[in-house]
Amino acid sequence: MKQSYQQLMAGLLCAVCVSVGCEPDLRAEPDDGVRPIKTVIEQKFPGMKVMRVSRTEILGWLLVESDSDRVENFMYVHESGRYVLSGALFDIQMGRNVTQEYVRDRQQALLAGMDASKTILLSPMQPKLDRPLLVFDDPDCRFCQQFHPEVKKLVEAGIPVAVVLYPLVRTHPDAYRKSVAIWCAPDQVEALGRALMSKPVMGEAESCSHPIDDNIRLGKRLGVNSTPMVFLPNGQSFAGYRPASEVLALLQMEPEQK
Repeated sequence: MKQSYQQLMAGLLCAVCVSVGCEPDLRAEPDDGVRPIKTVIEQKFPGMKVMRVSRTEILGWLLVESDSDRVENFMYVHESGRYVLSGALFDIQMGRNVTQEYVRDRQQALLAGMDASKTILLSPMQPKLDRPLLVFDDPDCRFCQQFHPEVKKLVEAGIPVAVVLYPLVRTHPDAYRKSVAIWCAPDQVEALGRALMSKPVMGEAESCSHPIDDNIRLGKRLGVNSTPMVFLPNGQSFAGYRPASEVLALLQMEPEQK
């Protein structure tokens, strides 16, 4: 009987590869010599969809990425297709998590290519940043509700904020309907504020054309599994509640004195 992809992955060795003076080029373009690996991996791991295969500078080893950009979905595969290592690649000489840096680059590429029209933009009167801070919010998330007043403070401080409605339906069964209702509301910002104050949000799950399903797909690719999840324009990210003053510090901006 074939094991599932998840079962097989759970049985693999989570390895720490040592790079001594040799940093893998994780951004290498795939070539004809690595294309057979895609077929081998998808055959050996039923249910897994390989998105990219690229060479590293570690002789004979390839980086395989599945349909998620999360670290735990990356594998290093020998070009023979026989040996597989899962987990992050560390350069212990330089003290760097090379795979995590690659994930961050991949996340930034995804975010740079996202459609801003699928977000709810909270615009300050005088923006101090060209690119908005991105917040993945679930309307039934308690921490999102706690964080939203801090988001308002950020907007008041000149930080544009783009909210991505991202219902965690396993935890909050009604969050999908509420997300659609917020998107379809005549005043999205007002409806978002009501939801994040635990006030009723009326509307049907298919009341208008909406981007909620696209948001869920994007969030999964970015590895968003809790809310709020915040991506800063400078490439940093964090999950959960933080006061506006800490977020401004991450942005290297000082709070305005009143």
